[in-house]
Amino acid sequence: MLFFNRLKNIFIVLFCLSFVLCIPMFFSSCEQSFVNPETSTFPPEIEELFNTPYNASNNTCASVACHNSESRAGGLDLVNWNNAMNGSSQGTMIIPFNGFWSHLIFVVNSDTNFAPVVDLLPSIHKMPADKVSQLKTWIDNGAANKNGETAFNSISVPCFITNQASDLIAVVDPAKKLVTRLIPVGGRTQSLDAPHYVTSDPAGQSIYVSLIQEGYIEKYNAYNYQQTGRQQAGLNPAHIVIDYSNQFGYVSNFDASGTERRVKKFNANTLAIIDTVTDQRMNAPHGMAMSSNNQFLYVASQIGEYLFKIDLSTFEIENMVPIGPGVPPNGNGTGQYRPYQIAISPDNSKLFVSCVGPSGNTNPDVVKVFDANTLAYIQNITVGDNPLLLKFSRDGNYVFVCNRNSNTVSIINSTGLNVIKTIDSAGIQPHGVDFTADGQYAVIACETLIGFDGHHPTIGSFRPGVSRMIRMSDLTLMPEKLEMASFPAGIVILPYY
Repeated sequence: MLFFNRLKNIFIVLFCLSFVLCIPMFFSSCEQSFVNPETSTFPPEIEELFNTPYNASNNTCASVACHNSESRAGGLDLVNWNNAMNGSSQGTMIIPFNGFWSHLIFVVNSDTNFAPVVDLLPSIHKMPADKVSQLKTWIDNGAANKNGETAFNSISVPCFITNQASDLIAVVDPAKKLVTRLIPVGGRTQSLDAPHYVTSDPAGQSIYVSLIQEGYIEKYNAYNYQQTGRQQAGLNPAHIVIDYSNQFGYVSNFDASGTERRVKKFNANTLAIIDTVTDQRMNAPHGMAMSSNNQFLYVASQIGEYLFKIDLSTFEIENMVPIGPGVPPNGNGTGQYRPYQIAISPDNSKLFVSCVGPSGNTNPDVVKVFDANTLAYIQNITVGDNPLLLKFSRDGNYVFVCNRNSNTVSIINSTGLNVIKTIDSAGIQPHGVDFTADGQYAVIACETLIGFDGHHPTIGSFRPGVSRMIRMSDLTLMPEKLEMASFPAGIVILPYY
């Protein structure tokens, strides 16, 4: 018995010792992954910018009255680099490698031709033009600390949002609720290429983006953001679907002129166009959805107002039906339904089709539900005005619908086929939605082309886009605002499937 008591005491001592030794490891794992906070100071020339007074008050950016590590006005610390990179109480302030769309530049800048401007206490916040340029150059080069370290070099589960009016894709860290990068896309410098839609491969290693004005699709590495492919894909490539084998992709062509009434099949690795399916009634196809068994692709044509079921083994149309009564077979449609996007239920039994309704309509529109096997109409679900992208939640219980013109998100019970909640003021012009990998949040890409929903109102012609988040546990809108470049539209969060 004495032996066992001694053994027990030894075990307790060893356990306590191991616990104490593990404490530093535990706390170090909780620190920011991108830098050691003890060395997280600004480069001397940037630190000098924040500690130089620029007005009669003799205050500096990093003074006790403003943004030092104790006062942190608005939650922003301009003494500690690590804290500054984590933003303010209102969100991202510095986006590495893009000073133009960094909110910190908005605040200190006065020239609306140089970069966006917010007219926030100008007697306190504005810097001379040469100092603004110096600060912007530092951010454009990565916004590194004094040791040359840059922030946010890896995100385990990134979110990508197309910024359609800026030829950029915003990279969002949903866990930190921060915009961490803006990826330049497109092949033209003098014309807008307009990244419209973004999706990923099944493994979440690559993202694919449609440039709806340039006429190309592009492929990027999802973690180092390097372009790995580019292909001309029609006049107005819109929606992209990658099959579950990661062998093939499909792109619709939202050509309002009616010239391209087709969907194209491409090699998911090289982006080379392989095949085309076309029909007179496939006028301005946009929305697509694929069955989880890789067997069928569903396509909706907005002007033609037809719903198509394509057999992927032959890449031929198996069945097609008008989206509603009175739709003519000539592909000209009625203008009353205008289907935009499709979501397929996880069990492959139902299709949910958002219909934006007549042009200029201010009344609530509908999501139409169809049988995925027969394309038989099931019912309408009334949602908000001008519903665009819609998607099933990770658990399959809900369908979230972005209602662009009513600034709302409709949440449909996927079993009862009824709206159980409407999120009002869910951002300005909600366009797209996706869900974090852990299922805790929905991220809403909002166009924000009119009105104000950012940190502070801007003046001039440069308008930042602002996306929002909804907490899934109680379906409430979060206060955080994800400010990025202009016109957030398409969205994907890895892993996609």
